[in-house]
Amino acid sequence: MYKKIIRKVRVQTIHLKTSSLHDLTPANLSVIVAPHPDDEVFGCCGLMQRLIAQGKRVELIIMTGGGKSHAGCCDIDESELIRQRRQLTIRAAKEYGLSQEYIHFLDYPDGGVLESDSQTDKLSSLIHKIVDGQNDVSVFYPHKNGEGWSDHVTTSNIVSHLFDKICPNAKQYEYCVWFWFYNCWKIDWKQACLVRMNKKEHAVKLKTIDAYIEPKAPCGKPWSGVLPPVFLWANKWDKELYFRVK
Repeated sequence: MYKKIIRKVRVQTIHLKTSSLHDLTPANLSVIVAPHPDDEVFGCCGLMQRLIAQGKRVELIIMTGGGKSHAGCCDIDESELIRQRRQLTIRAAKEYGLSQEYIHFLDYPDGGVLESDSQTDKLSSLIHKIVDGQNDVSVFYPHKNGEGWSDHVTTSNIVSHLFDKICPNAKQYEYCVWFWFYNCWKIDWKQACLVRMNKKEHAVKLKTIDAYIEPKAPCGKPWSGVLPPVFLWANKWDKELYFRVK
């Protein structure tokens, strides 16, 4: 209970500090990189809606299949979990308007994302293909200091390094998912910016979150796993917080 109160107070404090932040400036091409199916919605659904509505190009890369979401829960096969979670990604994307042709699934192991994995070569080739001929590019990956989960932090490092080499002029941003849950106070407010969702965009984000967390596996728990109530509450805010890192 004590930790829950502290987490809520921290989230509310951060909300208060964002009131004067400027709006995020969109690029013609935005690449959203998510460690697991659902991270893109928690962190960037409002942004993706806005970009798509403006006719901007959005490319979504999902690093893992999220196959460990029921670890220690039941005996459901990991390949079935991955299949189901990827279907949820496609269904969720329909809600906010992203066509399946712009969704790219990689096969890093859930809980074991490493830069040395052979999937990094596939990711590098994919990035080359996506950014080819583009000169107004932004890339979005999880917050490096506040996400807590190793897959999130390693994803950010891999993607940052690849874009430094492949597309050095791209603007790089961090987005927030588990940042809202973990006790991270090291926040670079000078580089912070917001997406302020209108009522329609916010309603779509809430519906899209439900598209991930409501479908149940045979064990009765969500395919995406059971997420903490404070985490869900924080990620249902009507704004999205981003940090420009380059």
